[in-house]
Amino acid sequence: MELKLPTRSDLLWLLASGLPPAGPFPISSTEPEPGLFGPSTVTWQVMREPMLLLGASRALLMQVAHPLVAQGALDHSDFTTDPVGRFQRTVAWVTSVVFGTSDEALAATRQVNRLHRKVEGALPKDHATSRWAPGSAYQARDRDLLLWVHGTLVDSMLDTHNQLIGGLSQRQQDRFVREWDAVIKIMGVAEGTGWRSVADMRGWIDGQIDSGIALPGAGSRAVADVILVPRLGMSGPKGLAELTGFITAGLLPDVIRRHYRIRWTPAHKVAHQGLRVWLRSTKQLFPRPLRVSPVYEFAVARTADELDNRPALLQNLVRQPRLA
Repeated sequence: MELKLPTRSDLLWLLASGLPPAGPFPISSTEPEPGLFGPSTVTWQVMREPMLLLGASRALLMQVAHPLVAQGALDHSDFTTDPVGRFQRTVAWVTSVVFGTSDEALAATRQVNRLHRKVEGALPKDHATSRWAPGSAYQARDRDLLLWVHGTLVDSMLDTHNQLIGGLSQRQQDRFVREWDAVIKIMGVAEGTGWRSVADMRGWIDGQIDSGIALPGAGSRAVADVILVPRLGMSGPKGLAELTGFITAGLLPDVIRRHYRIRWTPAHKVAHQGLRVWLRSTKQLFPRPLRVSPVYEFAVARTADELDNRPALLQNLVRQPRLA
């Protein structure tokens, strides 16, 4: 797969256009409670960053690097027919879990769990890999698949924050990993299954990759073609979809990128590094909705019991332009 080299003006166009479209505001409750996390958590500090959305596709590509996860997406989701809508729904779930009330987080997750109960099947011959034989069965509720999806999501959020934003200490990163045990629990995985540190989590992820359990096959590459260069439901200047693909590809581990057959030259590496440095050094010049998520500000105001007493604040936050 060939990805074009972008310019800084391409990135400015991307941010200005708000691609992909953000979709409806994901939370609405004004009950003054923190939900699963709250203002004092590292999770809220990390997830309040709109730029984190630029790495959301990295999480998707890491998840479908597992051939069985990819097959579930191909067999049971609308990745290929409605990639933007599918992306919006995934972002809405993550945002509801992070910034919603406990009831909103549980309701959003119950819906996902209900859908997952129907997701099962087998790997076809043309999507088999050296590790997964034709006919290998999958179920979305399988513990190991749930852990892979969860771990790669958490890893992707931290990696994207480190590369595009920065500023987290090792202690904060380890705390972030532990905080997300709350999400494992509501997904139905036994409590205490998560990791105690970034090193533990990434060691497990690397083990899945090194063993071949989670290395992209033909099915993974079919999903990646849609994620990296979405052709449906996108609007804006030509080349913006390719730019998001370039940013995503540069955030992937080398071994995963190679198995996706993404051509990545020294010029690609230098261009990606330049974009990351530029983002970190100029972020404070961006408009506030591109620096602080309106959904985060809504949640902070909710926990302070300000929304019911200040309806104008509520409406202003909901109507703000946003990346997610």
